Amino acid sequence: APRPPGAAPAAVPPRPGPGGSLARRARAFWRSERAEGGGAAAVMAEEEAAAAVPGAGAGRRLDPLVLLRNCTIAKKKVRIQDDILDFDGQHWHRDTKCGFRLSPADACIDIGSVWYMLKEVSGDKPYTQDVARKRGFKFIGVASRGDLCDYLVGRNETCRGLVHEVLEGRKRPLDDRADDPLAPKRRSSVAGKAAVAKVGVDVVAVVRSGSAKDFKITDLCYADVQERVRPVKDLDMLARCPGRMVPNADLILKIAQDEVNNWHSRRRDEHPERVARTKQPFIGELEGMLAEDKAANPIILVPCSKLAPVNLLNALQFLQEGEYFKTDAEHTKFFESTRKEFVEVVRNVRGRMWTFEVRDSAKNFTKSQWLRVVAVITDGSDWQFVGWPFRTVVDLFTSTKGVFFRENGTLTPLHVRDWAVSILEMQPLQFQHRYAEVRDEFWVEVGNFLQSNRMKKFSNSTALAKVRVSTEKALPVL
Repeated sequence: APRPPGAAPAAVPPRPGPGGSLARRARAFWRSERAEGGGAAAVMAEEEAAAAVPGAGAGRRLDPLVLLRNCTIAKKKVRIQDDILDFDGQHWHRDTKCGFRLSPADACIDIGSVWYMLKEVSGDKPYTQDVARKRGFKFIGVASRGDLCDYLVGRNETCRGLVHEVLEGRKRPLDDRADDPLAPKRRSSVAGKAAVAKVGVDVVAVVRSGSAKDFKITDLCYADVQERVRPVKDLDMLARCPGRMVPNADLILKIAQDEVNNWHSRRRDEHPERVARTKQPFIGELEGMLAEDKAANPIILVPCSKLAPVNLLNALQFLQEGEYFKTDAEHTKFFESTRKEFVEVVRNVRGRMWTFEVRDSAKNFTKSQWLRVVAVITDGSDWQFVGWPFRTVVDLFTSTKGVFFRENGTLTPLHVRDWAVSILEMQPLQFQHRYAEVRDEFWVEVGNFLQSNRMKKFSNSTALAKVRVSTEKALPVL
């Protein structure tokens, strides 16, 4: 084929091996076809751009991956404008395939994805699959990123995934066929088809006969994995600091191998527990807490007041035995020192004996303790609920059962009537036999609340202050 005037003839040294002369004939024919079609300038540019790659000769295509490596080693910036990458004066489109692929079964990756990965990783910027997808590039995983970065910055002369025939210019990557990226492109014209039929078939046969064997996952062995051990830190460290050994790598691999070997022989429960999707009653939650901690008993809060009808001094006798008495003057005077921290009341609720902790202070309550509060006995004072983790009194009596004991001869305050509490009337002190009935009414209210689906209205950000109480008294019924 005639060459353009002034162009030096390309010296292609004879390559030993079967089919060498036939391959040169095919390349010369394709080059002449491009020259006749107006591509003489392109042919000259390809012949003059022989790269300093081992095995590359004159007239061979310079792979953009080699250009990127040369610019990185020389510390020259690679800029992109309108999807065109500028490698020190040589321009390539970002979608151009280069001589690197992620696995033997994948096609060659585009040079834009390699450039973007190197740019983000070397600049300490986040490089994730989502970020690469948003930018329109293909993500390069950790398994291939470390060796590729070492190759691009000049630490290593080769790395896993390089296609040397493409880097040396002997073959061109195929864009539209992922099964064989080294196969030559088929020409759509009639002349091209005739050329392939004439000389191209033997070239393809020679190339394919010398290709490497197909890679399989079963070909991996323990030595191969151990050879590629990397630090178990984070993804960025794996990509930027390859080659460091992990002290416990053998143990990690042994555990992983045991998991794989015993994957199908693991014993599975024939009847696994099914979590009920329906709401669980409050008593079921308490049973679960008791199963985890035997000391997690439900809690009942009473007023911390010596003048309250029910306080910590008489709660045990009243709530368990049904006997009510007023505290004497000595216990009333030394209320802070004579009362206990809490008392335990045992009661049969729905056929099961429950132990309730009766306390009069919620100071330093933990979250688990607040979840175990089942009832609050109030005396209507404005300071009883100060610091409790609720936004309003409504949330308090939604999360717990509220009870108000009205003493004989007194009236219920108006603000207590607005609360969601059960008002139980106390009897005169001489009628002690009636206090057992009042006790049973209290436990009926508590039992009904335990059987209901409790709504938790606790607050982590705010706490109750003093509630507003009404100074007006209800009119007595004459």
